[in-house]
Amino acid sequence: MYIEMNDIIDTKKLRMFVTTIKEGSMRKASSHLFVTPSALSHGIKALEDSLGTKLLNRKGPNASPTEIGKRFFNEALDILNRLDSATDRFSGEGNNQVQQLHIGLTNTGCSYLLPAIVREFRESCPHISLKLEVGDTDYLIERLNERSIDIAIAPIQREYNDIVQTQIGEDELVYIVHPSHPWAIASKLDRNSLGNQQLIIPAVSSNTYNLIDARYREIRLPLEPFIELNNEDAIKQLVSLNMGTGIIPSWIAKEEIQRGRLRAFQTPKRPLRRRWTISHSSSVPRNLSEFLFIGTCKAIAKNIIHKVTLS
Repeated sequence: MYIEMNDIIDTKKLRMFVTTIKEGSMRKASSHLFVTPSALSHGIKALEDSLGTKLLNRKGPNASPTEIGKRFFNEALDILNRLDSATDRFSGEGNNQVQQLHIGLTNTGCSYLLPAIVREFRESCPHISLKLEVGDTDYLIERLNERSIDIAIAPIQREYNDIVQTQIGEDELVYIVHPSHPWAIASKLDRNSLGNQQLIIPAVSSNTYNLIDARYREIRLPLEPFIELNNEDAIKQLVSLNMGTGIIPSWIAKEEIQRGRLRAFQTPKRPLRRRWTISHSSSVPRNLSEFLFIGTCKAIAKNIIHKVTLS
């Protein structure tokens, strides 16, 4: 089962706005929230942009609500109070228990998505603890079916019974090569040499391997890996050492591609894309903490997982 989900309200920006009104000063509000005045100003401006209206009148260090801002303040305060109350109830404070979410991620998700997700989620839901588990997609699906984890963040390409998937991003798998590779020197992928590459790709047991294999069968070439790894970051490092030709998502090599340390080329025929999802068991009711965590993941992934322009 697959669903789309709209971005949820950004509670961090709501708190910035509400605190600024309460304190009457952006300087005091930034001190209260332990953020810089610049971050506070940008956060409130982003909230205004998303609503399409001005909420604050700024005069030096002081800030006062506009007429619309006064009305929105009451709504925002009510939302935050309700969220805080619900979080307290669900987190089990009445019986001295702390609610825990058990999250499963792939290696790439753990390395590139998790730090930003945790940082943002902890600011909105400080009472909820996270337990993390790392594995490939099939392992995470198995753990979901066993009810051993609550949520899985992974590139999942097909539907599973009793599992709800919410798409949080889409990436593109590309060839990456060392600058001394003949393709890099010619600034062009040589399709005649595709079958002769020392390929460094995800392990045969992975969903990503199946995607690559399907493309090779489509172009009538045998897929013969030189090295198989269940770690896309390690694939990138081996290619940086000129050990072979890798196939990884372009966004995890963005810096190396832009600096010329690696060259990237699209796969033949058309882009080879993966769908990243956050998944949970459909037989388990989604509580408030899961809903907020999914919204945080989608907002973070939108800024991290994206296509990198190839030169």
